Amino acid sequence: MPPKKRNTQNRGEDEGEEPFQAVILTDTYDDQFLPISHEMPRCLMPLCNIPLIEYTLEVLAITDVQEVFVVCTSHIDKIKEYFENSSWLQPHSPLSVQIVQSPEAMSVGDAMRELDARQLITTDFILTFGDLVSNLKLDKILETHRARRKKDKNSIMTMVLKEAARTHSSRPKDDSSVFVLDPNNSQCLFYEHVQALPRKDRIEISPELFENHAQFEFRNDLVDPFLDVCSVEVPALFTENFDWQKLRTDFVHGILTSDILGKTIYIDIISEPYVARIQNEQLYSTVSNHVLNRWVFPIVPETNLKPDDDYQFLRGNIYKASDVILSRSCIIDENVQIGSGTVIGENSRVANSVIGRNCSIGDNVVLDGAYVWDNVTIFSNSIVTRSILANNVTLMENTSIHNGSLVSLDVTLGPGEDVPKYSRLSLNPQPKNNLFGDDSDEEEETQDHAMLKSSTHPDVYFWTERGDDDDDVDIRNINMGSLAYDMADLKIEDNELSDSASEVGEVSDDEDDLDNDISGSFGAWDTQGASKLAEFKKEVAQTIERSLTENHTVDETALEITGLRMAHNGTYDQAREVMIPMLLDHVDISKNGVNNMRVMLEKWAPVISKGMENQVHVLQVFQRHCAESEALSKLFVGILQILYNADVVEEDSVLKWYTSDASKNVSPAELKLRERASKFVDWLQEAEEESSEEDDDSD
Repeated sequence: MPPKKRNTQNRGEDEGEEPFQAVILTDTYDDQFLPISHEMPRCLMPLCNIPLIEYTLEVLAITDVQEVFVVCTSHIDKIKEYFENSSWLQPHSPLSVQIVQSPEAMSVGDAMRELDARQLITTDFILTFGDLVSNLKLDKILETHRARRKKDKNSIMTMVLKEAARTHSSRPKDDSSVFVLDPNNSQCLFYEHVQALPRKDRIEISPELFENHAQFEFRNDLVDPFLDVCSVEVPALFTENFDWQKLRTDFVHGILTSDILGKTIYIDIISEPYVARIQNEQLYSTVSNHVLNRWVFPIVPETNLKPDDDYQFLRGNIYKASDVILSRSCIIDENVQIGSGTVIGENSRVANSVIGRNCSIGDNVVLDGAYVWDNVTIFSNSIVTRSILANNVTLMENTSIHNGSLVSLDVTLGPGEDVPKYSRLSLNPQPKNNLFGDDSDEEEETQDHAMLKSSTHPDVYFWTERGDDDDDVDIRNINMGSLAYDMADLKIEDNELSDSASEVGEVSDDEDDLDNDISGSFGAWDTQGASKLAEFKKEVAQTIERSLTENHTVDETALEITGLRMAHNGTYDQAREVMIPMLLDHVDISKNGVNNMRVMLEKWAPVISKGMENQVHVLQVFQRHCAESEALSKLFVGILQILYNADVVEEDSVLKWYTSDASKNVSPAELKLRERASKFVDWLQEAEEESSEEDDDSD
């Protein structure tokens, strides 16, 4: 629901400047969210039961913007119908919204050329996509852009970027970007898009680029939400360069590398406000979790962005509409949103999930990490984990939907269906003109599509990834950006792995002479602190905290820590010094402390022991932290037993730790723990002696 009409008559005009315009691109011209995006506009997909474009419009509604052009290529009629039934086209709307139809556009470049041909852009404008989620107020950024334009007449764009650690959950796993900028004026000097795979260990930049800049920064810690403030010249530049199709890799890269155009681009880096773009399924899940955890405040469910919403905020990040019906025996865990008119049956359990309006959830149903849209019916004894069920989906009795699946509109499955992980299901057969299709042979056009056949409801088609080696897109990147993808399933060649961060970007002997030309400019590199131990430990701590609060898998966390170690040239021992105290402090030891500790340590044993060469060091970390808490001190011997049983530490290592000076020359509290461990050490020695005697007898 848009805010009340603002008084904008004197805004901008007092300074002789027109209010900004805005352009929202509803199409991203990629194949994410298939097959759902094949049947409905991505910008109307619900995130926490609100269409994505509503979040984008809310950002603009509190900004000095009056005219908004919504550029549509696909699903035009559905988008027009949505706006005609919304309050954004009503007289009281703070924005003047105009739908711009561009059905022939095949890219962002085509859409911008269409805007230029219609001469719709008459002043500086905000350019973004219809899947932006943010609580950012753009006023200061717009002021900075205008002030900069007065000083630099060649400035044509300000890119708004979010500062985030390399493993921050709001960063896409499938790609990233390298920005080179002048720290003195935030001018962007170089840009390169970097896909996760195949692995790229270097970028090539001409030293001539830095001749006029005393300092420069390489930044790979920036999230790009594709939120730009553009000059009126931008659409015309797309027209003049007809081969520019993509906004970053073509337009930005083309501007920065052109000796003829002479245009400049700047960067505005934000740290505190929330800003993210739902560019893939991974981020759909992540940002949904962030909204439920109130990271985007004041954009939270009880704000009730839609007029008929009336969510109540309950403890544990539970948001429930007033007319929801919950059975007495159902269990609603943390991070759950339940839309109006929904009914949940007996003994059902819901956790980390969003349920839409008018849904019917039967008895003994489990929803864990599920995104259930409107009017979905799930019959008894069904299970849905980390998957999306689109509008009007029906799951019959005893149906299971496993991790990473997308079930498109109006699909009925079951009874007794077991849908494997990563499945993509639709009532429509898979077309050939998308990333998931393969248009290589005419013969394949006539082949039967994989499907689930039923005599009681329409057949359901599987959509599969069938890209070949000639494709520009590496299918593995699509996998990494998909919903709930398990990194253990990723196929990585040996030459794409590196055990040392120093291998990345090594300079050959032939190139070493370039150092003399640009060595003086690298002063700002160290300002990022990427190689400092404190920064490495800080990012490890953030990774562990997210994993514990957002229920990441242990495999995902291990992969992130490995990535951090490589990026910062850190060690696993340094990571364990951060990880172990956080794990211990996260255990609820007020009741059944030993059992809860066992569950935690056995779950995390693979990560604790990863790359471990010095088991004595691990025991020292446990000893040091347990000594800081009386409650943990009482569990120390039990912790040793758990570590031993889980094969995290071996008998010889325990004995070596016990007899080492490192366990003796410690604080009184730590020394007391060593004394408590003497019984466990005696037990190990006795067991070893008995084992030796049995071996002697057998001989």
